[in-house]
Amino acid sequence: MKALSLSTVFILAVLFLSGHAHSQTDAEGILASVNALPPKQRMEVLIAEARKEGFIEWYGSLLVPEATQIIEKFRQRYPFVEVKYSRGSGTQVINRFLTESKAGSYRADVIGARTNFHPTLMKANLVAKNLAPFRQELREGFIDKAGYLLGQHTFGLVIGYNNRNIAPNKIPQSYQDLLNPEWKGQMGLDIESYDWLAGVLDTMGEEKGMDFAKKLAAQSVHVQRGHSLLMQLVAAGELKLEIDSYHYQISEFRKKGAPLDLSIPDPMVVKEPSGIWIPKRAPHPHAAALLVDFLFSREGQQILAGLSVLVARKDIAWDFGGKPVKGIHVLSAEKWGSKYNDLARQFDEIFRKTK
Repeated sequence: MKALSLSTVFILAVLFLSGHAHSQTDAEGILASVNALPPKQRMEVLIAEARKEGFIEWYGSLLVPEATQIIEKFRQRYPFVEVKYSRGSGTQVINRFLTESKAGSYRADVIGARTNFHPTLMKANLVAKNLAPFRQELREGFIDKAGYLLGQHTFGLVIGYNNRNIAPNKIPQSYQDLLNPEWKGQMGLDIESYDWLAGVLDTMGEEKGMDFAKKLAAQSVHVQRGHSLLMQLVAAGELKLEIDSYHYQISEFRKKGAPLDLSIPDPMVVKEPSGIWIPKRAPHPHAAALLVDFLFSREGQQILAGLSVLVARKDIAWDFGGKPVKGIHVLSAEKWGSKYNDLARQFDEIFRKTK
């Protein structure tokens, strides 16, 4: 990949440097006015005003190499806009944004983190409504009706297994199959797989879902931090399967020759998407809208799809290595974001009692 010069894109590996407050803007009002225009005129206005602003500060949890690819492509199209990217975990991104906003320091033009933070942002009344035209191109579960939530990409939770240790007629096809005594002590689960539990409760119903989770825990499930580490244990034959595998990780391991494959439950649980927001006080709202438009364009989404994640656009197919998918259940950030602590407590009580 061609390296970016410091004069065009600033990639901050050391995170969250302090700075001066910018003048306040009404990004929500600006976005409402711009989004009311016909598409061609809307784009003309965005480009003209973004050219004047000339800068974007983006706080995100996307890894630096992936963000760099996106920024490079964006600047090929809009070379008059510099992009400063500050990378951190989702929690770091949101905490920085909330802290700066409380202090009256409005620096961020775009923020990105998992959408389970959406209820927190809405409660704080800090993000702008953005009814951009591209919303109609996005899958159900990646947007909200009100116009504040934009989910960019996510991944599916599947059953990963060692295809050398499990005969084809023994491959679990559903979560209920995992209650078979032959899997006792042979299964792994991430130590913070709260999303997986949310999916179980959603798809089975809370009462039946909790009953299933308790029965599964009685199967002596090996609970450990790290999906990649669990997949390595499965590949090495120390475990036969992982209950909550990330679909894309199995693909990555297979490319390296690991004896792994996946089984897709019906429905397949899909994690809450990674979200993108424009703050109400974004200092460069037109340039921010231009970047968000690009992130959800076919070109921008294909960059992410190339990483084997599941993207928001309906016109880009989800690939599971040719495996058929019967049903899909996208976890709701609006529902589970505010219940995250309760969900974590329930998971810990069931699966980490002896940890």
